[in-house]
Amino acid sequence: MLFQYNVYFVFLSITATISAIVGFAAWQQRSISPASKPFILMMLAIAFYATVAAMEAVVITIREKIFWSKLEYVGSGSVITLFLIFVMQLTNKNRCLTPRNTALLWVIPTLNVVLVATNEWHGLVWSGFLPDPQGTHAVIYQHSLGFFWIMACIYVYTLTGVVMLIHKALLPSVLYRRQSTIVLVGAALPLLGASLYMLRLTPPGLNITPMCFMLTGLCSFVSVFRLRILELVPIARDTVIEMMSDGVLVLDVKNRIIDINPAAKRLIGAKEQHIGQSPAQVLAKWPEIAKMYHAHESLKMEIFIDAVTPCYVELLITPLHDERKRLTGRLLVLRDITQRYQAESELRQANERLQKQVIEIETLQAELRERAIRDGLTGLFNRRYFDDIFPKELTKAARDSAPVVLIIMDIDYFKKINDTFGHQAGDRVIQAFANLLGYYSHPEAIVCRYGGEEFVLALPGMTLENGFQHAEQIRLSFQAVLLEFAGKEIYSTVSGGVGVFPDHGKTRDELLQVVDQALYAAKLNGRNCIKYVQSHSSELGSQATGR
Repeated sequence: MLFQYNVYFVFLSITATISAIVGFAAWQQRSISPASKPFILMMLAIAFYATVAAMEAVVITIREKIFWSKLEYVGSGSVITLFLIFVMQLTNKNRCLTPRNTALLWVIPTLNVVLVATNEWHGLVWSGFLPDPQGTHAVIYQHSLGFFWIMACIYVYTLTGVVMLIHKALLPSVLYRRQSTIVLVGAALPLLGASLYMLRLTPPGLNITPMCFMLTGLCSFVSVFRLRILELVPIARDTVIEMMSDGVLVLDVKNRIIDINPAAKRLIGAKEQHIGQSPAQVLAKWPEIAKMYHAHESLKMEIFIDAVTPCYVELLITPLHDERKRLTGRLLVLRDITQRYQAESELRQANERLQKQVIEIETLQAELRERAIRDGLTGLFNRRYFDDIFPKELTKAARDSAPVVLIIMDIDYFKKINDTFGHQAGDRVIQAFANLLGYYSHPEAIVCRYGGEEFVLALPGMTLENGFQHAEQIRLSFQAVLLEFAGKEIYSTVSGGVGVFPDHGKTRDELLQVVDQALYAAKLNGRNCIKYVQSHSSELGSQATGR
């Protein structure tokens, strides 16, 4: 086999070398991205394509050139198929790459290789071969219908990948744009070379497509080592944006919708894409949103959307700026907070019910405390309360050097009233006297039913003389009360004893004992009178009054 080296061989050899190096570099990063495998195979296919093209350029005989040309179609068919698979992986269309679909992608390139390999039988690819009129060893291939079919397949595969890359290059992601643009440029160059070759704008017999793949290799080299295409593959928009449960609207600087995901359309009840429209048109039902997205600062608010399915939405509006801090648009994120709102509403209702129950319990507790210290029949304080509060009152009076008058009063002949008129009549008498005590007592007074028909009054700050007059007033008033019960008139009187702290006792028990003695003296004196003592050791005072 004879060779005649030329400049084409040099360029094609460089193409093969660069492609092999990029493929090896990608192989070292093969575990980073699912697009690594088709990318590696594509670069190896380019290396193979460039190698056999280089061999076709240096061999001399027509038979040898035809042999290497046939192998070129193995390389080109592999390159376009692997390129399309690589682009589908890169643009996150890999869900379409099922084993069946992948096999179908290889069917046409395989049939094209068979078509080229059997050209001697049918002449559908090359109808003849002409020597270079300039006297070089290049061969001018006479193309038939089969050749144009193969080129059409190459265009379809490549253009399909180019369209996918253009779509990704138009997305907002800067990384997407850079990566997709570099790969797009690399893919466009072989298309340009193939077009020039088909239009016979290249030197006779020279297919510059493999040389263009050298530039594709360089672009791929930049993608791998500069933009790190196999490491920094952007997260798929289909995964992040399209599948997000939050609604996303992206506005440009003129407040036109440039992107909207399905969740946003569902939340606002939109049925169309609305790209290029003003949010005021799409969100006409919610003018408060239209007022807010003109702001230059981030805003957050909650709104009620009465769409197909009414819901509560949390709206976050974020201005978008470029590297120079210039406004480039706005991002509107709508989050469905209906469940949270309902949960908070239920929580508030539960809290209100709980607060109501707490108030009811506190009220009940207060009632129970009140009942515990109140007499059920008269509503006056009971003996338990008196035994608890009176010592505290004496301590306070001792600290303030103030007197405290203690009065004990007992209804006269109460047992006889019960026996004569009945216990209900007795209760009426006790209630009448309790009402009278409440009427004549000032707010600071402690009025208690001490037990049975016996009552006690503690009067802070009152002197003995005033205490006696107070007791006498009560006695006279009760004496004048005529109580009717069951058609009968009931008259009753009271007797009482009066003492003062600290003259007649410095403790509760001492004072009670002295005043109780005064009450006993009043009973012995014929009842219906008030007795008091002048000192702790003295006899009962002569100011006792009776009827």
